[in-house]
Amino acid sequence: MTEMNWYTDASLSSETHVFTAGSLAQCVRRWTRLHESHRARTQIRIGGRTGHSAYGLPVLEEAEILQLASKPDLYKV
Repeated sequence: MTEMNWYTDASLSSETHVFTAGSLAQCVRRWTRLHESHRARTQIRIGGRTGHSAYGLPVLEEAEILQLASKPDLYKV
C-alpha cells in the first residue's frame, strides 16, 4: 500500500449507514472503535465526502484499513 496522507478527505460507510466523513485519520480511528461485526461490512472511500458522487473513488476494504490502523503515526495526527 502506498503512503496515504492522513488529511485526505474520506468517508467511512456501509451500504446503509455513514459512520463518519472527514479526514482519512478520523475514518480509520472511527473504524477501530466499531464492533467487529460492523468492521467487515464497512469501507472507506477516499477523496469524497458524503453527498458527493462516490463512483470512481478509491475504496479501502477491511484488510487495507487494518494495515492503516496499525500504523503508529495514526495517533500523532
